[in-house]
Amino acid sequence: MSDLTPPPDEPMPDQARARIRAELLAAAQGDRPSGRRWVVPAAAAAAVVVVAGLAGWAMQSGGGGSEGAPAGASTSATSTETATPEPGPTEPGPTEPGPTDVRSIEVSKVPGAQEDHQVDVKERGCARTMRETLPGAAQVADFPDDGVHATSVWVAGDRFTICDVADGMTTTHQPLPLTPGPGVETFRVSSMYLPADGGGFDVTRVAAGVVPDGAAAYDVRYRFPDGATVPAELTTGSDGRTYWRVVHRSAAPEGSEAKQPPIEVTLTLSGVRHDYRLQWGLDTCAQANHGC
Repeated sequence: MSDLTPPPDEPMPDQARARIRAELLAAAQGDRPSGRRWVVPAAAAAAVVVVAGLAGWAMQSGGGGSEGAPAGASTSATSTETATPEPGPTEPGPTEPGPTDVRSIEVSKVPGAQEDHQVDVKERGCARTMRETLPGAAQVADFPDDGVHATSVWVAGDRFTICDVADGMTTTHQPLPLTPGPGVETFRVSSMYLPADGGGFDVTRVAAGVVPDGAAAYDVRYRFPDGATVPAELTTGSDGRTYWRVVHRSAAPEGSEAKQPPIEVTLTLSGVRHDYRLQWGLDTCAQANHGC
């Protein structure tokens, strides 16, 4: 068997080493522009560093696979697995139509629905309007529904008001004290102009009040410009008080109503008669939630 032991390294003379270095530098700089002379030495240095690093890594890992990479070494690889995207927020589906509001149907086309519609409008419209007219008020009384007007009495503290619903219009009166005074303000009327059946407009006057406690006899009557005299209707509330109401509907006057005879009120209280005349505009616009 031949001897495989390599011969010992012989030292290179300094002159030979210097000559080789000079030849390498001359070859690197001979044909390169002056502005790029730093590239080759830098590339050569980088190659030396890479080779040294790979040799060290191979020695530490035993020449095996990819496990055992040195700490701090960065690796990059292209993965064939595609990450599953996280689901985004679910888009809302189409809105299902809500139930049909039966009260949106024209009530004149539904037999027997007029009364229910009037009551429904009163309950919703009066309660909503009362929040501004008399906040905190509670309903204490109802007057008999005449098929045109639904009138209710509302009380909060020491004041009361009424809510009248006619032809879909909700009207509340200016609040008054539960202890009625002797002045004309107790007998003021609201005025609503509503479309008439034969064209034009009708005007509806509504007045209401409370009967004084302990009154032996109480009677109120209104005489309107068309000659009609209307006595007050009475009803007893859940608070134990007695309330009165007057409603009159007639054709709207032609021209200025101020040229019409005044509305006259006659009050009989415990056998004593009191007469009042309402001034147009001042005493004929008692509503609180809309104009005359």
